[in-house]
Amino acid sequence: MISILTTERLIVRRFTSADTSAFHAYRDDPDVAHWQGWDAPFAFSEAERLVAEFATSAVFEPGTWTQFAIQLCDVPDLIGDIGVRMEAEELTAELGFTIAREHWGNGYGREALSAMVQLLLDDIALDRVVAFTHHENIASIASLHAAGLAPIAVDGDDLVYYRGRSGSPRPRLPQ
Repeated sequence: MISILTTERLIVRRFTSADTSAFHAYRDDPDVAHWQGWDAPFAFSEAERLVAEFATSAVFEPGTWTQFAIQLCDVPDLIGDIGVRMEAEELTAELGFTIAREHWGNGYGREALSAMVQLLLDDIALDRVVAFTHHENIASIASLHAAGLAPIAVDGDDLVYYRGRSGSPRPRLPQ
């Protein structure tokens, strides 16, 4: 297991083939899919393909997404994932996250986001992180706020959230 970061309760790490069943379970859950960019039902073969891709893809390659597994420190089972897409031409990353429904309400998304934001801004020294969430996804909004991201714009049904490294310029918004 290659750990990317650890918090008090969570390990954020690379995916392994052992994650396929749990990954499929939450991707196949209509309540989870409702807020995400996929539909349920979700094919097990697609879960297998994605997990294999996540396990072997380059980490933080500009212009692509890197998906990391989220697990509890005391239980090796997958409870969700967090994605990071590094911009190709800016010191910026976009974040996205998913938590399995049975783990909602425990602050795991907030904890994983906060740790990833700290890693990206402080350790990797990016200038900013951004995230998008549907304006009705109250739990995601709360997690983004708790991770120190602030809403800066509306993009259709999505709110755009932003956090910059100390000293980095704020984005210029369209008038």
